[in-house]
Amino acid sequence: MSPAPRGRPLDAGTTRGSLRAPYSRRVTRSERPYGTWPSGVSLDALAEGAVSRRWLCADGDDLYWVETDPRRAGRGYLRRHRPGANPPEWVSELAVRSRVHSFGARPLAVRDESVVVVGDDDQRLYLLAPGRAPEALSAPAPGPRSVRHGAPDLDGHGHVVALRERDTPTGTLDEIVLVDLATRSEATILAGHDFFGAPVLSPDGRRVAVVAWDHPDMPWDSTVLIEVDRFHGTNRVVLGGPGESVTQPHYGPDGTLYAVTDRTGWWNLHRRDGDAWTNIAPSEAEFAPPPWLAGETSYAPRADGSLLVSWTRGGLDHVGLLAPNGDLAPVAGPWTSIGGVAASDRAAGVIAGGPLFFERVERLDLASGRTNAVVTSEREVDPGDVARPQVLRVDTASGPVHALYYPPTRADFVGPASEAPPAVLHAHSGPTRRTLARYDLDVQFWTTRGYAYLEVNYGGSTGYGRAYRERLRGQWGVVDVEDCAACLRACAERGLLDPARVVSIGASASGVTTLGLARRGVLAAASLRYPVTDLRRLAHAPARFEAHYLDGLVGPLPEADALYGARSALGFVDELSTPLALFHGTEDEVVPLTQSLELAAALDARTVPHCLVVVVGEGHGFRDPATWRREAAIEESFFARVLGLGPFDPTFGVEIRHVETLAPGPP
Repeated sequence: MSPAPRGRPLDAGTTRGSLRAPYSRRVTRSERPYGTWPSGVSLDALAEGAVSRRWLCADGDDLYWVETDPRRAGRGYLRRHRPGANPPEWVSELAVRSRVHSFGARPLAVRDESVVVVGDDDQRLYLLAPGRAPEALSAPAPGPRSVRHGAPDLDGHGHVVALRERDTPTGTLDEIVLVDLATRSEATILAGHDFFGAPVLSPDGRRVAVVAWDHPDMPWDSTVLIEVDRFHGTNRVVLGGPGESVTQPHYGPDGTLYAVTDRTGWWNLHRRDGDAWTNIAPSEAEFAPPPWLAGETSYAPRADGSLLVSWTRGGLDHVGLLAPNGDLAPVAGPWTSIGGVAASDRAAGVIAGGPLFFERVERLDLASGRTNAVVTSEREVDPGDVARPQVLRVDTASGPVHALYYPPTRADFVGPASEAPPAVLHAHSGPTRRTLARYDLDVQFWTTRGYAYLEVNYGGSTGYGRAYRERLRGQWGVVDVEDCAACLRACAERGLLDPARVVSIGASASGVTTLGLARRGVLAAASLRYPVTDLRRLAHAPARFEAHYLDGLVGPLPEADALYGARSALGFVDELSTPLALFHGTEDEVVPLTQSLELAAALDARTVPHCLVVVVGEGHGFRDPATWRREAAIEESFFARVLGLGPFDPTFGVEIRHVETLAPGPP
């Protein structure tokens, strides 16, 4: 097979790039087989993880955000940056996090130096003031975390509005509550829907706007925007309905109501003009992420009527200033992914990630277009060792498929000219999410070792419009598998990977896709973390937010029961011959350990090579860095043995069952 062609990487500002290696050969590089390169990304670095920064807010000159550091037990704490201050200061020792809807919500609001947060331990609302202990604004819950708050907002007149999720003897309820800061009283102002998003207060405190939806819809299917008039005690639907997803309402400083809706087929930003809604900047771009978490902010209204906005086009994120007349002026920066924007009358900022850096906070000077990183990455990276994301589009009979390709990259090594590299395929979980183009240790761990890395935003992923998102409707386990296979074929035809040496890593829901690919025989091996192997049991998982998620992805039960069985790995296990490494925690309540135990038993009966690692004390989504380290070490060694790149390390205390059926390993 011919080697991959060479050229330049995708630039941050482009939406299409040639799929070519990001370097030219130099005589100083040593030739070494792909997949065996010494890497600067160690297991320890992978286990340490990266600092996470989310929930950016602006107030006056200041920027606030929540920072989560693995070195602080993975808990989030509030930070503030003031112009000229370095480093940013820690505001409080109160750990903050909202656990609304299990997935969480924005845990803070800031206005006129008043700071309201959600305490991680008890999920109550707290007021933070300089020199004072956090003051609770909401009553204690009758049981541990039985009442959860999220996505607070302030109006500047002594009121806080928030989303409240409350467990009752008859079920769990969503409500919108208003807290009076003077009396510390909390009152319900809206109820009656299965779910609410993040509520926002108008500047005069009179109105509250909030998105709502009901089972069996998900918030990217059908929602309505409700506006409450607090003075008259009334509420009405002002936008949305069946087949329309509305998200992220915000009032501008002058009281204008904005929202993002996909009524045009794309999540575009709309402004209310009287009783009508105007699409401010019609485009085939997404101005909001999928609304998994209440309170995300991808735009911020400003006093002059403009809006600081972020949007996704062609798999990459952008930032710009949107004028009232619809003119959009991009703000240039080194970023390719945006995790939130914020703006006040005097400050603006973004949380951004790029090809060469982890997520960081950038302060923007909108007048000059200059940017300044106020919190930078903790680790320095050698650009010569960093694989840059390259946008891949594959045209198929069903339409285009989008992906990101990372070539094997190491400053000191190059692969043999006579071969294409082995590759790691990753199909994101969700499945209504997308993979982001930014520096990621999980990716660089493999590319610096001489693997290509392919991340597929298969049909159903967000960022490419509603029609692309709905390609997965009723087709989970079919379209996603076909799209990943199509991307593999396209990359193999271009010499970007060796189709006989493709391994895949899946977790949770992406286990459906990964096992579907294994069923087709296109993978040399796969690693699966707490994988979904039985869709029927997943449909009855306890998570309220996703209780009817599979109605849209597969079909409603019991009518679609046969489809659930046909697309579950436990239903087609007799067709599996791909070597598998399985990792599962004993405390997993979303995908019980029994699913991996049953899959391993079936593989054992058929003498399929596999290993099963049961992790005591871990749940759905491993939390302990020691678990991450051991998992990655076993994974790397397992793939090396299957691909004939090295022996399996016996010191892990894990065995590959039926290893004798594999081709002989290296001496």
